[in-house]
Amino acid sequence: MTNILIVESENDQYFIEALVNQVLSSDTSDTNICKIDEYKHSSLDETKLTTQITNSLLDANKNISTKIGIILDIDNSTEQERIDLINKCLEKSFNECVYPQPNKLTKTKEFVSCQTNYNLEIQIACFFTNIDGQGELETVLKAIKTKESTFADCIYTGWQNCLISQGKKLGKRGEPCDISDKEILKLWVDFYKRFDTLARNKRDEYNTDWRGIMTGLTKNNKLLSKARGIEIFDLNSTELDDIKSFLKMFD
Repeated sequence: MTNILIVESENDQYFIEALVNQVLSSDTSDTNICKIDEYKHSSLDETKLTTQITNSLLDANKNISTKIGIILDIDNSTEQERIDLINKCLEKSFNECVYPQPNKLTKTKEFVSCQTNYNLEIQIACFFTNIDGQGELETVLKAIKTKESTFADCIYTGWQNCLISQGKKLGKRGEPCDISDKEILKLWVDFYKRFDTLARNKRDEYNTDWRGIMTGLTKNNKLLSKARGIEIFDLNSTELDDIKSFLKMFD
């Protein structure tokens, strides 16, 4: 049996993988019960999410999987708006697979049972990454950083002030602007992992590779001496209690 987690990006994939290895039983992790599907593009929309859900439903039948988890950033949406989006995509995906219509999700961290044409019952649940009801993975990462973040903070605050002084418009995701707060936050994470947490002579492609940071194995399959994600982020932070409790549902 293989459980499937749908996430938005490569950053989400390897961060969640690190949490999975921390919170699920050793037997579960050893058998790769959690398979992460990632978006090939940086933005989330209905079409991409529908495609990922459809592929996951087909994989679920092929692998006799019983649980699918959908983890999205809450961004600037409400929880209900995100749930409505997932339910809309679920309906389209089940139609594409010619399966009976799924039961609707009504809240996070709660499974609903859905049937397929192969007489298999699939459990589906969702979770939205956030801090105080807003934000995304990068918001969480900024909140749980363990090292001084001088370089990252300077790019985050100083660059914003410079852009504003030069007449550039900053805005939230989806708003008309020259650069969004989401894009600047992603730059904060990139500067933090590269400049604040590494000596200058260590800032190479391997030590700054996100997969390598979180899992110890780079995207080019180079084995590092250790995964340093646990050193630069507090994976025991109470900010992660909610998402860990969600992941434990897949144990």
